[in-house]
Amino acid sequence: MLEIRPAREADQSAIVQLWHQGWHDAHAHLVPTEILAFRTPAYFSLWLKQTTDVFHVAITDELLGFVSINGAELVKLYVSPQARGSGTAHDLLSHAEHLLSEQGVVEAELFCTAGNVRAQRFYAREGWRLSRTFEDALWLPENIAGRFTVETHCYQKHLGLR
Repeated sequence: MLEIRPAREADQSAIVQLWHQGWHDAHAHLVPTEILAFRTPAYFSLWLKQTTDVFHVAITDELLGFVSINGAELVKLYVSPQARGSGTAHDLLSHAEHLLSEQGVVEAELFCTAGNVRAQRFYAREGWRLSRTFEDALWLPENIAGRFTVETHCYQKHLGLR
C-alpha cells in the first residue's frame, strides 16, 4: 500500500538517486550540455542540503517518488520509472496541492522545463494551466561562476479554499 509522508533523513540517499535519474531522463536533452557537469549524484546531494523545500515521499517497500513545496510553489515532482503510470505522480501532486491549500495558498504555481512533454501533458490533465514561458537560470552550486538558462513554462492552478 502506498504511503505518502514527510521525508526523513534516512530517505535522502534514495531521494538523490531518484532525483538524479529522473532529472536526466526528463531534462538532460533539453539543457545546455555544460550544465551536465553539475548534475551528478554528488551535486544533487548538495542541492538537497541547500534547499529550503519541504519534501514528502511516496513509499511502499521502497521509495517510489517525491514531491517538494516551497511557499506557493510545487518545486519538484519525480517518480521512479517503475511507478510511472501507476497513479503515484497523481497521488503526490494531489498531496502537495492539499498541503499548499492547508497553508492558505489559493493560486499555486510550478515550473517545468519547456520540452518536457510527459510532464507538460500530466500537468494539463491535472488541471494546471500554462500561464507564461520565460528564460530561467538553472541551479548551480554557490561557488560556481557562470549562468545557464533554459526556456521554462510556469503553470498555475487555483486551489481555492478547502
